[in-house]
Amino acid sequence: MGKEQVMIKFKFLGAVLIIALLSGCSKDDGTADTASALQNVQAQFCNNFQGPAAAYWNMANGIFLPLPELPIIKNPGGRVTHNLQPLLSLEYPQGYIGSLITDSQTATLGLDIKRNDNAVFFRWIPNSTFFNVSDFDQIIAGQINTMFANYGFNGQFEVICSRNESQNFESLLVNFNARLIRFGNITGLVWVRSVLVPGIGSVNSGIQIAAAPTAEFDARTLDTFLPFNFQLLVRPDGGGFVDNDQDGSPAHLDPDDNDPNVRG
Repeated sequence: MGKEQVMIKFKFLGAVLIIALLSGCSKDDGTADTASALQNVQAQFCNNFQGPAAAYWNMANGIFLPLPELPIIKNPGGRVTHNLQPLLSLEYPQGYIGSLITDSQTATLGLDIKRNDNAVFFRWIPNSTFFNVSDFDQIIAGQINTMFANYGFNGQFEVICSRNESQNFESLLVNFNARLIRFGNITGLVWVRSVLVPGIGSVNSGIQIAAAPTAEFDARTLDTFLPFNFQLLVRPDGGGFVDNDQDGSPAHLDPDDNDPNVRG
């Protein structure tokens, strides 16, 4: 597999939203148009699952979405910006609140956004360092438990879709690990994209969690989760695409946008 193919396979958005950016158009009934466009999308790497939630799963797996317009927050309520990394910033809807994630020991910077009733939860961590990892499932298990803890859940759950795949990218091992899970009355999508550098003894991972009541997960995909993901590629100051590691390769092209030695 070539360099370009590996990038597309493991960059959670990549060409998906870039195509939307270049070809999408704004429409007054855009949300309805997007819902209609995604209604019959079938989940890949997963059986008998379709609709906007399936499309969101596909997007996490780097698969093109038929988006008729740019996904944006239509009822802005505020913005959360990390004080240590101003480009780590998300606008959120009315009725939500954002908070910062910071852990100097693991070089972790991220954002949590929750609806005021705590029923909708979104987490984005572009990079976190894990030590003494036995396998990639160990990392995602910790993130799934974080999602469960947010809802005070400790019961049985159902895995709707699952994928764990590794590929060599030049001298790096890149892993994509994702689960779409139903637990109680909640559906949650958790994915982790990890990069293992030989000889270092640690794993650098990007993490995303998106969870909402099952009955409204499709709706929150359309009006909240897709707009969040689009924002992750674009500078909040309008200065073009994000380039977190300042290596000249923007986030949508860079296989590891937290390491200036790895470029797209």
